Amino acid sequence: MNKLPPVQTIKHALKAVIQFRNAGTRIALSWILILTGARIFDHYFSGAVNSTGGPAGTTTFQPAEVIIAAFSVVIFSSIAVNWHRYILLDEVTPPEKILRLDRLVWSYAGRTLLIMLVTLVPVIIFSTAVLAVLPGLRVALLVPLIIAGIYIMRLSVALPAIALERRDFGITAALQVTQGNNLQFAALLGLNALIFFATLLLTLIVLSVAGSFSGVAATILAIALSVPISLFLSLFSVSLLSSLYGFFVEKRKF
Repeated sequence: MNKLPPVQTIKHALKAVIQFRNAGTRIALSWILILTGARIFDHYFSGAVNSTGGPAGTTTFQPAEVIIAAFSVVIFSSIAVNWHRYILLDEVTPPEKILRLDRLVWSYAGRTLLIMLVTLVPVIIFSTAVLAVLPGLRVALLVPLIIAGIYIMRLSVALPAIALERRDFGITAALQVTQGNNLQFAALLGLNALIFFATLLLTLIVLSVAGSFSGVAATILAIALSVPISLFLSLFSVSLLSSLYGFFVEKRKF
């Protein structure tokens, strides 16, 4: 039974992002710019609607937000397929496949949504039921959320197999090869969250300083920073999955 080294796994994923930054930028930047543009358009459009419809402070359902969320999953899947193939197969992505939306991408997106469905929906149902009866247990509900996070990461080991066109390795196989590693995945989850929060905190500090001089400057800077931040976080996430797949499935050493 392979025991996952959480710290080395994070280091391996970060090293891949830094070492292959040029290839990563080539693979992901076009998608990140498209998604950033869509978010800016949605923000502007939503702001225009909210300024003319409904009282201030009300929250209305925005179908565009659901569309962008679904689009984000597809974009992440397209980046992931190309990145997994680059890291695990040494395949240089041809220009015509930078914005790929082929069968592999849709399969990757579908399995990603399936993993979220089987892990998060039971937690949401359970949490809603508990809070309806015992609202004071809100903090305790972090436990099932952490458990869901552990299983999301374990099941996600099956995702790179789609990019590699392996039909013999699904989520059941991912659970089998990662068994006995729940504590290791909990540590990995914590380290992963720490990197995400540290990145966001640093961004907020920079924007706060800029905002103290000019609100317009802060807005422009926020848009400018969102591109490299999204690029880094996307590549780090898919690199982490590549590292996990390489360790558990291909028996690679860090």
